[in-house]
Amino acid sequence: MIKSRAFSFQPNNVDSAGPFSSYSSIVSIVLIVGVFIGARLWGLTSSCLWFDEIFSVHAARHEWSRLLSFVAADIIHPPLFYVLLKIWISIGGESLLWLRLFPVLISIAVIFPFFLLCRELHLGTTEIRLALLLMAVNGYLIKYAQEVRMYSLLLFFTVCSLWLFVKFVNATPAWKPLLVLFAINLLLVYTHYYGWLVIAAEAAFLLLLHRDKVPDFLIAGAVLLLCFSPWVYAVTSAAGQGKGLVQNIGWVARPRLADVVQFFALLNAPFYFRQSSNQVVYARWGLLAGFVIFGLPLVALLWRLIRQRYQQGEVNLSASKGLIIFSAIPLVLAILASWVLPHSVWGTRHLIIVAVPYLLLAAIGLDRLRPQWLRITAFLLLGCWLFLAGTTTLLKRGDTYIWCAWEHLSRQLIQRQYAPAEGVKVYAFEDLVAYHLWFALEESAGAKIKIGLIKGVPGIQEDPAYFLPRAFSDIPVQDLSALSESHFWIAFRDTDFHEQGPPLKTLKDRGYEVRQILEVAAAGQRAFLVELEKR
Repeated sequence: MIKSRAFSFQPNNVDSAGPFSSYSSIVSIVLIVGVFIGARLWGLTSSCLWFDEIFSVHAARHEWSRLLSFVAADIIHPPLFYVLLKIWISIGGESLLWLRLFPVLISIAVIFPFFLLCRELHLGTTEIRLALLLMAVNGYLIKYAQEVRMYSLLLFFTVCSLWLFVKFVNATPAWKPLLVLFAINLLLVYTHYYGWLVIAAEAAFLLLLHRDKVPDFLIAGAVLLLCFSPWVYAVTSAAGQGKGLVQNIGWVARPRLADVVQFFALLNAPFYFRQSSNQVVYARWGLLAGFVIFGLPLVALLWRLIRQRYQQGEVNLSASKGLIIFSAIPLVLAILASWVLPHSVWGTRHLIIVAVPYLLLAAIGLDRLRPQWLRITAFLLLGCWLFLAGTTTLLKRGDTYIWCAWEHLSRQLIQRQYAPAEGVKVYAFEDLVAYHLWFALEESAGAKIKIGLIKGVPGIQEDPAYFLPRAFSDIPVQDLSALSESHFWIAFRDTDFHEQGPPLKTLKDRGYEVRQILEVAAAGQRAFLVELEKR
């Protein structure tokens, strides 16, 4: 008969006195926390808000009576982050620094449940410090810590949930930690739908390794579903607007092996993250370095766990096995769902829920690597990689991204525009461009400069990942055939200015001529505002 043990893992060769047991340990933790905070504050305002961040602020601007319905119309995200962001804006306004501080502070707050999780797992001092260092320098985590989106909040509640879940498994009686776990899991699923994958991983852990606590957990899960049902009703009621779910994720490809490899490359890479589509997702040498420094120690750890099980003939509820479940189950479920459901739900940003369990596993694998010379070599390679990546980040010059170009051009337009009584119209040909222009002009010149969107212009390729929010009518959409104004501006992007290319050629053929050209170069592209007038 298989017996359950307490959820703990404490190898004999690991100092488990705790990360704050000595002066040197405290100093090292303080230094790592300093790197953690500094990495997330570095370059915080070097780039403007991009499309998804604009949606976050746009949603938070709504009155309380309309905020939930506006977010429900978007279908793919629950409302908690937008509610908290609205409160944050009401306190400090909408400056770029203040907006970006919100997710950064949440990401820093992850440190507290991280330490509590490590304590419940009975991890050693070296493992804790190493895992925290890997989190501090991880480019993937830094990127989403700086975005005005819900991913830092998703990470925070995920780590809180895992900590309380382990506490629930270890506790006797367990009803008190289960109640707190239920409350955190409710906040988790109201932050992002991928929160349900965290709960599924916790359920899988109990089914595989601790079945005596399955009934209590399932009862809490049923109540959780009941509490989430009002949002399900709100979303299904709003689903008829626009093109439904296909508009949100119909463009998402089903994950293949290369996508999974890419995800793990992101989890391993220090400091680097992709900010624009013209940047590489990851460097090939970084993929190789990640495999050597993290992959091989993890393979060695898995092999030792397999050997241990077969030698002992029973299930050992070690922290390593729990972390494997917390890392693997959400990933596997995301892959299966993306292939089984009508539309793929794959997204590396959503899988931030597996980042901390994975990095904890990586730290355990590195610390337990044997023989000793191999462990020391792995640590030296890791140190060199961190130094090289950190130095490159500090010396790297920031780019002007294409979405920021519209903000610069909007200011130029306001400065040059004489603002006639009838106002000025600016037409874009992509939802992405129209939304950025609208946001840039909405506060400063919303009454004088109006944004419109023209569809059906030959040669204009749109990115299906970006579309105007549902339940939003400030940007009217029309076909090219309905264009009747004699004077207006157009906004478009290209690698160069071509009067014989779209959309200029189409409009010139309709009798318009160019009067003024404003442009901004941005990361391999150029953004244009062009004034046109009927001949």
